Amino acid sequence: MVQKIKIIAVGKIKNKNIESELNEFFKRLTPFCSISIQEMKDEGIKKESEKIALIIKENPGAFILDAKGKQFSSEEFSELLKKESKESKEIVFIIGGPDGIESSVKSKAKNISLSNMTFTHEMSRLLLVEQIYRAFMIQSNRPYHK
Repeated sequence: MVQKIKIIAVGKIKNKNIESELNEFFKRLTPFCSISIQEMKDEGIKKESEKIALIIKENPGAFILDAKGKQFSSEEFSELLKKESKESKEIVFIIGGPDGIESSVKSKAKNISLSNMTFTHEMSRLLLVEQIYRAFMIQSNRPYHK
């Protein structure tokens, strides 16, 4: 099922290698979904959290990437995407800035974690997009996941 996935991330990608890898996964995802990244200006935790709160209000099923969020195996994440695609026409993932997102805002969304480890915001984008691609490969029974 083709669906729309939007990633909202604070800051810009400076590493051209990461940008190249992201573009490769975007190409690979074309048959499965429409995926985009919307960048927000890095303005500090207070302003960023205010803007993110508005995004969550418009997208009540949004996911915030947070180190303390729920972790999933790749198979579980694939099931989550499948379930969410049945419930909403657009799945929204939010990646905060270097200072994170205020806890009052995080409490209004579903919080997920890529790992107990900390990654740069650029790497987080790449890891998230790779896992989205992997999820579609799992759903399609394709060998990429093996």
